[in-house]
Amino acid sequence: MLVVALGALGALLVGAVMLFFYFRTGRAEGYDEEPIIYGNLVQCPACGTMNPAEAAACLRCRRPLPHARPNMTPPPPVQALHPPYAASPAPYAAPAPRPNPPYPAYSAGAPAPAPDLVLSRARPADMPLAWLEGRAGAAVGHRDVLQHADTLVGRSTACDVQIADPKVSRRHFLVRYANGQFFLQDQQSSRGTKVNGERVVAQRLEDGDLIAIGDSVLVFRVDRSRRSQNGM
Repeated sequence: MLVVALGALGALLVGAVMLFFYFRTGRAEGYDEEPIIYGNLVQCPACGTMNPAEAAACLRCRRPLPHARPNMTPPPPVQALHPPYAASPAPYAAPAPRPNPPYPAYSAGAPAPAPDLVLSRARPADMPLAWLEGRAGAAVGHRDVLQHADTLVGRSTACDVQIADPKVSRRHFLVRYANGQFFLQDQQSSRGTKVNGERVVAQRLEDGDLIAIGDSVLVFRVDRSRRSQNGM
């Protein structure tokens, strides 16, 4: 039994060796696998060795390299991400500045009107002689003749009648002549305007009326028998 077993094992080994040489010889003589080309290198399909493209046989296993075709196509040319412009773009042009809105022109020395007030600088032909007299406070010593249809009174130097009283608003009240009468209009002053002791917003004025603003008191006077000629 031992001899039979050893004989069988020897036959098996001989068969394996012969089979190995058979397949190796067959691949060398008749394989039809094509080599793989990487640039200027060719891979042997038998042993995988990389050979120069001009080699006729593998440098390792000495097997002839059959005619081969590359299986890797060259990459497409890289295109520019942004095509060049045919012409340079036009230079940036700044927008034209917007013209400032027109503002009303006032003659030199004329008082600036309040934001919602347009002063009439004309003097009606039938306007009688009228003036404001200072009675108390910073108005003492004032004797201001009303020369226009609209007379602005306040602390600002832009007013027709300036009262240097810190409690007087910059534009405190307006005296307007219209329809043969004089009217007082408060100009939204901070401390208000009083006529004969009563706070008013608009009031018709009569000769002798007392006008109190801040710590100052003015007397309104009118002489309807006379006309003002730039003074009294």
